[in-house]
Amino acid sequence: MNTEIYLDNNATSRPLPEVREAMLEALDAGFGNPSSAHSAGERARSRLIEAREAVAHLIGAEPCSLFFVSGATEANNMVLSSALMRRGHRTRIITTNVEHSSIKKYCKYLEAQSADIVYLPVDRLGHISLSILEKEISSKKVDLVTIQWVNNETGVIQPIADIGSICQRYGVPLHTDAAQAVGKIRMQIDNMPIDFLSVSGHKFHGPQGIGVIYAKAPKSLYPILWGGPQEFGMRPGTENLPGIVGIGKAAELRSKRFDTVTNRVQELRDIFELSVLRLVPNVEVNGDRTRRVHNTTNLLFRDIEGQALVARLDQLGIRCSQSSACTNQIPEPSYVLRSMGLSYDEAFSSIRFSLSEYTTRQEIDYTVEQIKEICSALSDFSLNKIPKLMAEQR
Repeated sequence: MNTEIYLDNNATSRPLPEVREAMLEALDAGFGNPSSAHSAGERARSRLIEAREAVAHLIGAEPCSLFFVSGATEANNMVLSSALMRRGHRTRIITTNVEHSSIKKYCKYLEAQSADIVYLPVDRLGHISLSILEKEISSKKVDLVTIQWVNNETGVIQPIADIGSICQRYGVPLHTDAAQAVGKIRMQIDNMPIDFLSVSGHKFHGPQGIGVIYAKAPKSLYPILWGGPQEFGMRPGTENLPGIVGIGKAAELRSKRFDTVTNRVQELRDIFELSVLRLVPNVEVNGDRTRRVHNTTNLLFRDIEGQALVARLDQLGIRCSQSSACTNQIPEPSYVLRSMGLSYDEAFSSIRFSLSEYTTRQEIDYTVEQIKEICSALSDFSLNKIPKLMAEQR
């Protein structure tokens, strides 16, 4: 095949044609500052309102609970910063060992400032223990629990409603990083025990550089920037109108064809996964195969150098990754997989494939065939086989 096969959609997804069209219209005919009092400002303001309503509809929330930000990283930082503002350096936060780096690194920063951060372990399937969570919450005052809804590397879904019920029972606010959940899981946030939620537009075919933070009680959230009254004073600065229009259009389209996209992509993911398991020796699926989102599979290729496999696939125009895009430049095995109990070598031999509504059956079949051929070639040079080959040559 001569075209690019993009199977790294948990890193970012290609904007839909309708999204690009809506953004171009916002840059052209829809041009204006939403804060301006004249008709051009009113025109821009109406587009902002429409986009907020579309995102609110997708996640099942009231529009007044949503604030546009630059992405889930900013939203995550905003929630953690608010916890620090409320309690100072005495704050106690419960999180997990497998969070996105925007949570993990901020928590490490807070630890350096004398905050008490509790990191919940996960099991081999990638799940936390609800009993351990409740034990930690009940043993000492907790200011915030922050647990991702869906893991970006494995696609494993945490029981966020059950987690929220425990938090609610003890009066502890819950934040969930839902960057990998929105558009993949049906949700009615206003009816769930979730206080804060982070959204990223480019994970469901919206543009990069735009996201949303949901706050059930907005007054419990503190801004991290200061300036004008935009976004109800929570996120000052002239709004990124093209980006906001883009995420709104992406949310509108996902709401309309949620079941169609989900069923089709899951079918392709399952065909891909089962084909690789059948045709390539010593391959395993990392994480829970039942409680995960429809587009993701993380595969362990035993005795295969993961970086070599990714590089060879890339040469053929097939894009995939070994871990989160936010940590992929670091030559270390995935801390998510290591936290799940995989060895150093096992984590290095694991690759994430994440599909989208652009993915086709032809692309899947071609990718499977290439993986089969590459793994066959790489296995001949496996480090585990070299001593045996040298012994045979003697």
